[in-house]
Amino acid sequence: MTWRIALPAVTRWPSRALLAASLAGWVLLPLLGHGAQSSAALCLSYPTLADAPRGALAALSVADDTMLAALSWIVMVVAMMSPLLAQPIVQLRLRSLTRRRRRAVALFAAGYLAIWIVAGFALVTASAAITRLAEHLGWPALAITLTIAAIWQAAPLRQSALNRCHRPPDLSAFGLAADLDCFGFGLTHGVWCVVTCTPWMLLPLTTPAFHLPLMLMISIALLLERIAPARPAAWTWRILPGQKVAGVLLRSMQWSVR
Repeated sequence: MTWRIALPAVTRWPSRALLAASLAGWVLLPLLGHGAQSSAALCLSYPTLADAPRGALAALSVADDTMLAALSWIVMVVAMMSPLLAQPIVQLRLRSLTRRRRRAVALFAAGYLAIWIVAGFALVTASAAITRLAEHLGWPALAITLTIAAIWQAAPLRQSALNRCHRPPDLSAFGLAADLDCFGFGLTHGVWCVVTCTPWMLLPLTTPAFHLPLMLMISIALLLERIAPARPAAWTWRILPGQKVAGVLLRSMQWSVR
């Protein structure tokens, strides 16, 4: 007996395409790491005309950093969130005509990514606020973010949002209505995914020295959590995502070794 047989839910791992997209994101992230962490300050008030070219160069530099940071955020979302989309994409394909499936998935992905791009601005602002608060209190930013994430993880509202991530879409079959439904499904799924995952996404943003290891651990934990079925929204003592599934996996692996 293997651990995959002992835990049938694990057979619902993401497709090869989603895993390939995630892997490509993880490969690109170290190359774009500077853009994710850069926060250059810009002041365009220069006393003399001779200093104006330097101001223009500074503006171009900040624009480049901003574009690189935005690209890094998109790659980060692709790396971390692609494996979580296996279930909604399967639901989308099952409810779409064969000739429309690729188009449906593309529209869903566009809507989903659009929500995370908007969320990125809020997360960067929140991470900056947490960092300032940590400096003011003399506490590690990681401790503050972990406390926020743990409380949110245990809250009924988070479980309610997570349950909505499991809901199948209601899609039209033809024409513009079908396209709008697929895009809307991406938007709504993205909203509930952001609500569910946001506090954990703050961890790598507030701890830049360990952002890649933290991202990897959080990505695996969130994936394990999505494997588990929906449960009633109530307070829980499980303050880590995927905590129950990880325990079942470990026990099943130990049993298979015996």
